[in-house]
Amino acid sequence: MRSEAPYAFRNHPLVDHMTGCLRIVEKFLEVNPNYLHVVGVRLMKAGLNTAEPKLIETMLKLGATIHDIGKAYRHYQERIEKYGGGFEYHEILSAVSCYKILSNNLSPESQGLKILLLMAVLNHHQAFRESVPKILSDTYFVKNVLHIAKGGLCDSVSNIEPALKMLGLTIEEVFAKDYPEFKSLLEKVRYTLKLFLQRRFDDNRRWLKLYSLLMFPIILADNLDACEKRSGSSSSLVIEELRRAIGNA
Repeated sequence: MRSEAPYAFRNHPLVDHMTGCLRIVEKFLEVNPNYLHVVGVRLMKAGLNTAEPKLIETMLKLGATIHDIGKAYRHYQERIEKYGGGFEYHEILSAVSCYKILSNNLSPESQGLKILLLMAVLNHHQAFRESVPKILSDTYFVKNVLHIAKGGLCDSVSNIEPALKMLGLTIEEVFAKDYPEFKSLLEKVRYTLKLFLQRRFDDNRRWLKLYSLLMFPIILADNLDACEKRSGSSSSLVIEELRRAIGNA
């Protein structure tokens, strides 16, 4: 692979995608200064009382930056080299990194926000299903994820460090140090999601449905950066609407 690896997509370095998405979210928050307040109010009304605006901002920036970080595993980079793409399950590996980061940097009182961000990262390519996600119950699905993780990170993973430094993170703080740690983290992700999605913590779990408030900026940044860097259709109605959100209509 060329020195720009790892890639988020063919000829699109992952480090560029990470920094590009972070800048788009920063622009979104600049153009929409009330968004953090609105999210905080919605979460508090739903029973999540630790959603301070600064913490929400941190969550949004983290999600936008690391939602594709699972693509740094060797399996995906080899697929780009051989076939030009193929990123199935990458969001699961990204969620494992997200869990590790939040476990080391988030207080126990903010557990609810951790769940919401995990759900946002896991579902940034699809609408969240009301049924329990495959990650919780499908043994074949989990085995595939573990197989990818067992192959380890690509040799050039250090190339994404500039993007991580923008969030005050290091490679060691983001990825499992070895396969046993990854397997342990994945089990913790599964347990945590089961705990909140399968058990009845409150009568309506309204706040769980608000994960989309954290997911929208991820989808916004992901699509706009991909369109700009991967020769996407800049005239589509979806892209036009997303650009309005950052004041670029």
